[in-house]
Amino acid sequence: MTRVAHIPYLEKRPSGFFFRRRFPKAYLGIKNPGPTSALCLSLRTDVLSEATCLVRALTALTDLAVALTTERPVDHLSSEHVTLLTELARFQIAAHEAVRASAEPRSEETANFAAKAEHAIQDMLRRALALGDRTPVIEPLREAAQRMGVSLDETSTGWRQLAFEALRVMMDVSRERERREVGTYEAPTPVFRSVMASRSATDTAEPRALSVQSAVPAFAIPAVNAFPTAPTAPKIMPSVTASVEPVVVSSSQDKSETPIRPPAIQDTGPSPQRPSSPEAPPSNDASLGDETAFRIKLRPPRLENIDLRDLSPETQAVLKNKPRGISLLEGIQLMKELKLAGYGEDFSVEQTGDEGAGKKWKSNSGSKANVCEKFWVEFVGDVPFEDADRDAIRDAMKILPQLPYQHSKGTDKFVAKNGFRVLVEELDAEEEHAEKQALKALGNGPDVTEADREKARLDARIPRLRAETRAKHHGYIKSVGKMLYDLQLIDQNPFEICSVPNKLKAKWKKNEEKRKRVCWDDRIYTLLESPAFQGPFEDPGEPLYWIPLLARFMGLREEEACQLGPDDFGTDRGIAYLDVKVLDANNVKTLESQRRLPVHPVLIELGLLHLVEFRRRAGKHRLFINLTRGKTKGTYSENFTKNWGYYRKKHGCYWEGLDLHALRTSFNSDLMNEDKSDAIRCMLMGHEPADEGARSYAQGVKLSTLYHRICNIDVDVSMIARPFGDPTSAAQRGKVVGIRSVAT
Repeated sequence: MTRVAHIPYLEKRPSGFFFRRRFPKAYLGIKNPGPTSALCLSLRTDVLSEATCLVRALTALTDLAVALTTERPVDHLSSEHVTLLTELARFQIAAHEAVRASAEPRSEETANFAAKAEHAIQDMLRRALALGDRTPVIEPLREAAQRMGVSLDETSTGWRQLAFEALRVMMDVSRERERREVGTYEAPTPVFRSVMASRSATDTAEPRALSVQSAVPAFAIPAVNAFPTAPTAPKIMPSVTASVEPVVVSSSQDKSETPIRPPAIQDTGPSPQRPSSPEAPPSNDASLGDETAFRIKLRPPRLENIDLRDLSPETQAVLKNKPRGISLLEGIQLMKELKLAGYGEDFSVEQTGDEGAGKKWKSNSGSKANVCEKFWVEFVGDVPFEDADRDAIRDAMKILPQLPYQHSKGTDKFVAKNGFRVLVEELDAEEEHAEKQALKALGNGPDVTEADREKARLDARIPRLRAETRAKHHGYIKSVGKMLYDLQLIDQNPFEICSVPNKLKAKWKKNEEKRKRVCWDDRIYTLLESPAFQGPFEDPGEPLYWIPLLARFMGLREEEACQLGPDDFGTDRGIAYLDVKVLDANNVKTLESQRRLPVHPVLIELGLLHLVEFRRRAGKHRLFINLTRGKTKGTYSENFTKNWGYYRKKHGCYWEGLDLHALRTSFNSDLMNEDKSDAIRCMLMGHEPADEGARSYAQGVKLSTLYHRICNIDVDVSMIARPFGDPTSAAQRGKVVGIRSVAT
């Protein structure tokens, strides 16, 4: 056996010429070709010139075949993963072609909509690639692996790499599907290529020419177009559009208003269309247009993610009868009912309602939902949600910051009886009139300065919506659209333009007065000299007397003080304490809010423990028995806040920023000014400590330690009266008095 000089892969053997070529190592790493490591073919000729031509042709073909077979998209994927991605792409395209081939004729609008749907999928995949969100390809990869009999470890780094590359593959597949939806096939069909190859072979081959397909083994012919002919029940990207929010189309280039044209991208192989889901409503409903029916097939409603029994019968009927076309008001109402039932934010997954969460949402965000129902419908109209006009939304966004600060606070003056636009116009007119009157009263005397005129203009202004509240209203209507999109009741969210990035919010805040809480200064003595602290007392448990003092001397939050009862007090080694806890229908802000606090000696001197014993003997459940819960939030503090604000305004001790919580802020500042243990300060305030030792190992902190720290709070109360009279002796001043000593 000899090799012919200067002709690679050509060998001369006694029986004639042979083509012999070793498999490259890269190919061996991809696939095991068999027991041998070389390809050896008889050329069936003894003529050197014929053998040379055949060897050159076979060399070129095997170069191409090996290159295609060993090609990997990225070096960090294993051979098994490369094969899996190849199978995934081939099946996706084959399934699409199978569905398209058997489909009935369709209108041009339906074809264009199908292409638009692919464009939306690409936007979603592009966003998923940007965020590293692999959710859209999890199910397709699992199904491809199941067909191939491959097991995937989804906890490994290799899985994340595979899923990320699968996103890119699915992007290419979607682009190809988009081209094919509008009838663009850039590569010839396999049949046509076969015909052209046969004609070329017939025209040029000599009687003794070697047939390429019979000479080259199967491994060398890449199966680029060998697609499955009858895929069974393909499930194409089942969770793509449900689990990832699509990229927002800018208003200047609205993709829904421009016809889809096939992008000029190289052929990446075949691609499949989504078959109809078994959960989709029937697409042949005479009341649905072709486009709407197709959209429903493409993205059927995912109502299994919520419990319909949590909704009103009217809303259930809407969901049953409107797989598409839910109106703006119906969508807002659906969101409100789901949040009242205690649902979370992510409706792309199955949820269960939480009664406690629903009550909390009503307390914190219920007012925004009520405004949303009226405000957006006024400007946009009760149109199908996804058909909301973007210019109308922009007009509403311009009006929103002009709403009065107290527009939903119950003040009759700021109620939008005739609509929000009319309300804003009335307030603008009132503001202008007040400014003219103020300037007229100021006059033009020689002592009037420009600063005086500027102050008159500022005093005439009516406070408008603050940036934080404005952003919350933007975010709420956007979240309604996201909820509908996740439930696949709409295919686009026009209220995406309501997004408020942090940079924009900061820009809004830049031009408004900061409202950070401040500490009470000497004006607290003006408060303490007001009637509520001077007596006489109809009830020794007057909330206007005790609750501000509890906030200032012990740092209690308003609701924590309002809900105190006799059973919340006790003694430990002679030190009186109170428990802030969740029991007995009490509410606390956070887990750390539940705490045991020593009673400040000033409060003991004023008679707080006498009040505790007085209520206990009377069999009362609360210290402040005349407090009532608010109708909106269901808390005692809701009504007390209104009463205390009215009281301060009536008696000349009202200042912006100096509210009840500012008394707690003053308590915190006093603790910080001592420059002692911050862990003790956090325990007294009910805050989470920053130190792990304080978080996990603070069980041994003694009540006496807290007591000595709380005694640092020093405010003169000599000018206020005692509901139970003065102490029996001056010696008791500053002395710790327990409940037992009070009872005796």
